Amino acid sequence: MKHIALNGLGRIGRLAVRRLGAGAPECLCAVNDPAPLDQVVHLLRRDSVHGPSALPIEGQTESGQDYLILGERRVPLYHALDPALIPFPDETRLVVEASGRFTHRADAARHLKAGVSHVVISAPSPDADLTVIAPVNGAELDLARHRVISNASCTAHATAPMLKILEDAFGLDQAGMSTVHVVTNDQRLLDLPHKDRRRSRAAFQSIIPTTSSAFGALHRVMPTLPTGFGGAAIRVPSLSVNLVDLVATLRRDVDVASLRAAFESAARGPWKGLVALAEPHTVSCDITGRTESVVMDLDLTMTLGKRFVKVFGWHDNETGYAARLCDLVMDLVGRI
Repeated sequence: MKHIALNGLGRIGRLAVRRLGAGAPECLCAVNDPAPLDQVVHLLRRDSVHGPSALPIEGQTESGQDYLILGERRVPLYHALDPALIPFPDETRLVVEASGRFTHRADAARHLKAGVSHVVISAPSPDADLTVIAPVNGAELDLARHRVISNASCTAHATAPMLKILEDAFGLDQAGMSTVHVVTNDQRLLDLPHKDRRRSRAAFQSIIPTTSSAFGALHRVMPTLPTGFGGAAIRVPSLSVNLVDLVATLRRDVDVASLRAAFESAARGPWKGLVALAEPHTVSCDITGRTESVVMDLDLTMTLGKRFVKVFGWHDNETGYAARLCDLVMDLVGRI
């Protein structure tokens, strides 16, 4: 049995533990987070956005060692701050780096010790061996060369299918994207200093334009993207679900019907399970808990000229991303 350990129980780390604990409990062998056991258990059991865990979760301390009881599986919980000092079990082969603190390769690579052969970072990385959005560039993954791997970002996973479907169906000349994005823990609840002065303002008081890490990840995953592809993140006072607003100039004349048909065909065919179609009159709370990478709202599709189009896609920025993270990790652990 090849085993997975996880470092960092933030929003994504906790959802990943829930998902792995329910779907592949035999693979999860250890977790590390500096928070005390009782707080870890409390936050794994209850989630203000996604509700209570369907998996029974308990905590236990035995001979000074903390454990998480995930259903019938007992998993050791460590509390080290330095990846190199985490005493992951000898059977650990892959580490999910989900703390948000170690996104540079040199830092994440501190997990590569003993039997650990690969690390997956649950965030964009500026210098990982490879940034992967599996349906787009997963075939490039070479386990011998790529040992520290980035799973990109939630917005990148939502936007990449939209771009790829347009590119394959009509050709892509230019593109730009804005994401209407929920607040995150990298904003201030009340006004407080932050390196991004807009993020220093009270998160639930304003619409806050800021940057997105998705663009760098998308350019790494899709090197044929137009050079100028970029945009912004518009943070809004909401807790769950983002909306990608993508504009593009295509290489063929199109109309709304042909655009809709391309996305409908993709959702039924090669992108099934990753791309879905929204019901009429959808609003963000309708998408909470969805695990697809993107849910296309085709009722909002527009043509602004014969080749200038605008398409919209929803995604749960947490459950969708955690699902793709676990998909990648389970694929890797089956191959290493």
